[in-house]
Amino acid sequence: MTTTTTPAAEAPASALHRHAVRATRRRYLRTLAFAGVGFWAGWAALVLTLPVIVERWGGEADGLVHDAAGGPVRWVALGVGVLTTATTLTLHVAAGGTRRSVVEGGLRAALIAGPVLGVLAAALALAERAVYADLGRYWQGTAAPLGVDTVTGVVVLVVGESLVVVTYLLVGTAVIAGFRRAGVWRGALLVLPLLVPAALADLATRTGLFGLPLRGGYDSVAVGVVATVGGTLLAAALAAVVAARMLHAVPLRP
Repeated sequence: MTTTTTPAAEAPASALHRHAVRATRRRYLRTLAFAGVGFWAGWAALVLTLPVIVERWGGEADGLVHDAAGGPVRWVALGVGVLTTATTLTLHVAAGGTRRSVVEGGLRAALIAGPVLGVLAAALALAERAVYADLGRYWQGTAAPLGVDTVTGVVVLVVGESLVVVTYLLVGTAVIAGFRRAGVWRGALLVLPLLVPAALADLATRTGLFGLPLRGGYDSVAVGVVATVGGTLLAAALAAVVAARMLHAVPLRP
């Protein structure tokens, strides 16, 4: 005997899913906003004042501060993915949500916050360049594939950083799901393959832990644009698939 789902039954299920996605998106966004404001306030203060302090005390502020930590905003996104998923997954599903709505909500939140953080990253890079210029010191430039002295370079930096945020937030979701499924010890081993999307995003943007060894940008502007945008899009899509697969069979515990 076969069963069919009527449109009347599908409508409430669809509405429930949309509500669950919106609720998850709001949770991720609130955490991203709180962490992002705190991070950027402290990081911008450090980046813009450290060269001045070094010069004031007789040092030489040659180089840069912004990229010295390997694009630290990605670690904020990773932490938000881990923390928010760990603290809300069980309650979310118990309230009628699904694991799918967790991934979709996190993805939508990252797609909103990512461009904002990307613009802030570009603005901070330009502000840091201005500080070094005012001090009459050499500025190395960002680790981004293209320089920020052109509109194209700034746009590529914003897009790349935006998709890095998306990728790392979803990687954080996948990582906590891995620990939930495999336990502490096996989960620690499982983390390594789960970092593949993050590594791909780093390599595409020439930033972050995996990308900084390739610092120096692309020889061609066209190659830089295609590799950065295409590589980070692929990384974000892969991270979404991995997060969904990892969450699919994660056990729920109170």
